[in-house]
Amino acid sequence: MTTAVATMLDAALRYADLGYAVFPCVPGNKSPITEHGLLDATTEPDRIERWWTERPSANIAIATDGLLVIDIDGPENGWLAEQPDRQLDLASAPVSLTPGGGRHLFFRQPAGRSYRNSVGRVAERVDVRAGGGYVLVAPSVVLGKPYRWQAGELDDTPEQLPEPPPWLLEILDAACGPASGPSASSSAGANPIPEGRRNAALASLAGAMRRVGMTGPEIAAALQRVNADRCRPPLRAPEVERIAESIARYEPDAVSVAVAERHYEQDLSRPATAEPRCVKALLAEFPMLRPPVITGLLRRGETMNVISAPKLGKSWLVLDLAMAVATGRRWLGLYDTTRADVLIIDNELHGETSAHRIPRVAAARKIGMDEIARALWIENLRGRLQDIFSLGPYFESLEPGRFGLIVLDAFYRFMPRGGDENDNGTMANIYNRIDAFADRLGCSFVLIHHTTKGNQSGKSITDVGAGAGSQSRATDTHLVLRHHEQAGAVVLDAAVRSWPPITPVCLSWDFPVWHPAPDLDPSDLRTERSRKKKETPAKSSEPKPDPWTVERFVEVFISAEPASKAQIREASKEEPGLSWRRVADLLEIAESQGLIHRWRVGSAHRVLYATTPQPAAEEGNS
Repeated sequence: MTTAVATMLDAALRYADLGYAVFPCVPGNKSPITEHGLLDATTEPDRIERWWTERPSANIAIATDGLLVIDIDGPENGWLAEQPDRQLDLASAPVSLTPGGGRHLFFRQPAGRSYRNSVGRVAERVDVRAGGGYVLVAPSVVLGKPYRWQAGELDDTPEQLPEPPPWLLEILDAACGPASGPSASSSAGANPIPEGRRNAALASLAGAMRRVGMTGPEIAAALQRVNADRCRPPLRAPEVERIAESIARYEPDAVSVAVAERHYEQDLSRPATAEPRCVKALLAEFPMLRPPVITGLLRRGETMNVISAPKLGKSWLVLDLAMAVATGRRWLGLYDTTRADVLIIDNELHGETSAHRIPRVAAARKIGMDEIARALWIENLRGRLQDIFSLGPYFESLEPGRFGLIVLDAFYRFMPRGGDENDNGTMANIYNRIDAFADRLGCSFVLIHHTTKGNQSGKSITDVGAGAGSQSRATDTHLVLRHHEQAGAVVLDAAVRSWPPITPVCLSWDFPVWHPAPDLDPSDLRTERSRKKKETPAKSSEPKPDPWTVERFVEVFISAEPASKAQIREASKEEPGLSWRRVADLLEIAESQGLIHRWRVGSAHRVLYATTPQPAAEEGNS
């Protein structure tokens, strides 16, 4: 260890050990080195050692909160020259000799008084360093000359320092404010904090400040002022500092921060003034709908909920969706997508789990890893305690237009601490926040959420999903997965805002992806009754009917003789498993597979179905 390190570092540690909060200043100067200056003052040895190891020659400053340092400037200062008795009263205080020939006399502030810094108010060239101030101490050097203790070194703790003599208190009261309580009108009427309640009261105030996002140094500065103005008697400055540091370790409350800092108002890009458009101007400004991201479900700038029961495979489904958008493929073979880069912000999975899943879904969809290598992006936040409000700076850092789709998985983990998903106001504010992000970034958001407990078959689409009803109303698309009565199958349905109503479809699970299941009827949702029946099946001697495959349906109900859809439905109405919707689905699938052909007859081009193509000469004729 160098001599400089041993001298300055050892001295700083000794002051801290006595109970004086110290911080480093520029070598040869009185300017603080640390970011927050005297607010960084501490008695913590590790931090002090780090500071002076990095800057071995740094000067040492002591924060004077709780102290009263009389700064007598210059060697020829004539203050009290004609009053030897008063000079003798001051002799009880430790004296620091300054490089300029002046003196610093160290006292402690009396209980019930709180003095601040002042210049020339006690007497000409006599200043005061107290609450909110600091002084350099030995062996600091300024202008090539060191500070020195008149008695060799400082041995007194802050509590052992003498109080100022009564005559000096009278001068200070007259020069710096009333003898008791705060001098500023802003503190008038504030409740005093008695001994025995000081620590608890300061911790409570610190908690309130931290809750709304104040930083450690901000809390420390505020507590030091409260301590000086209201605590009877004031606590030592290092003790107040420890309270602030302890409370600052906790995370702020995101909702409280947003309310206190008025984030919702900040997010509005336009002032809340009346700017209605006439219909002509509206149609001229918006001649068409926003471009699609997922045709039939989601447009640019919109939000979509994806809701299902826990552990049903919705995260796999949305990963499949993300890959479809990232490569421009049809999702589930049902919905066209517009190619765009996709960002998945995952608050639920570890990075290892995401890395395990992605190649498996890509292989199942025959997507090359090179196709998504720079088109699909993952941000794993599990364990990093991020919510939708604390992610504001993250979204601000993204370039607008960089991503066409952002997925939040799982939505409940983005709820702010203390937020209630059953409160409509809270959820509306969260969706407003997401809408602001979507508007700024020019992208769509997909939010993965869960259902309430219990069976969902009897609910309308917008009632499926845990939490306040505003969740389904605030979003543009509310997509739900519900159990089908067939094991391993679900029904996908959605309420949409800017598209025609969709036709519900059945999906079957074939790890790790979902596939359309056209042989299943979407109306056969699993009910509690059907589930119980499956759990305790009734004995029956009747054989189970064969499933209605496309081939069997065509063989039984379609022939070379053309028939209308209504005739086919009438013929099949007594057959189990053939609802009107199921008949329509089977006709569509059979036609797409070339098993049947569509005929158009008559002037109204009535549609008929047959197993043989319509002769060209008969098209349009009855």
